Amino acid sequence: MTYAVTGGHGEFGAAVVAQLQSLTDETVVATVRDPAKTAAAGVDYRPGDFDDPATLRASLADVDTVLVNATFFGADPSRRRTRVRAAIDAATAAGVRRIVLTSWPDLERSTMPTVQDYRELEADVKAAGPTWTILRMAVGLADAVARDVVWGRQKGELVAPAKGASITPAATVDLAAGAAAALVSRSLDGAVVELTGPDAIGWDELAAIAGVPFRAVSDDEFVAWVMENFGLPEAVAQQLAALYADFRSPWAGTPTSTLAELLGRPATSGVAAVRDRVDRFPG
Repeated sequence: MTYAVTGGHGEFGAAVVAQLQSLTDETVVATVRDPAKTAAAGVDYRPGDFDDPATLRASLADVDTVLVNATFFGADPSRRRTRVRAAIDAATAAGVRRIVLTSWPDLERSTMPTVQDYRELEADVKAAGPTWTILRMAVGLADAVARDVVWGRQKGELVAPAKGASITPAATVDLAAGAAAALVSRSLDGAVVELTGPDAIGWDELAAIAGVPFRAVSDDEFVAWVMENFGLPEAVAQQLAALYADFRSPWAGTPTSTLAELLGRPATSGVAAVRDRVDRFPG
């Protein structure tokens, strides 16, 4: 049995590789853009670029199960869909028997325009031919709200259009461990799995982490505030506002137990997951 993880040099991909090594004695492959830049002993680093699917076809030729790592949420959706679809097709052409795809959480209730391509990607992997598992997760969710904490500390108040909102952020290391566990398990064949943190937190809790008051604002006020205070382009500020619109809805506000079940232990709390990302936040 050979397992492969695409994007093996990125933070999430590398974490999945490390977790896989702790779960199995089988061959672990990491497809990367630069195989000469190895990172972990005992891992078979091979060339693999979503923009050059021929490299993936060659590198996945003897692989049984592959994680198609589509966790680059900030990408242009039209480009992401093309690149990830190419990776799915390459894995299928290589004869991979099972594809595990990362997707966006609670997809049916998400309204953000920039993540709707995940609906098509889920359909793509289901139709590709190999057995499939879909892992719905927001690897960057804790980072998104950690940014609120960091900005709050800088400005003396946490400003966000998040009145009544809640989120269920999971720790990146937990999501990586959950993905690794899903790779080695066959009980999730044909399953769409929602991976969330174990509890829901709101912006009052985030303001407490920052040690500042929380001030709820409208979407328009927030867009103007981040453009003025942090120099973000309007398009980026509007994208952030779209994410908060989902935070205020029922999207991603209900914890699930699936991640803890995969881990075989309690998942890291939402507050702890955010604190960890705050500590890593640039600047």
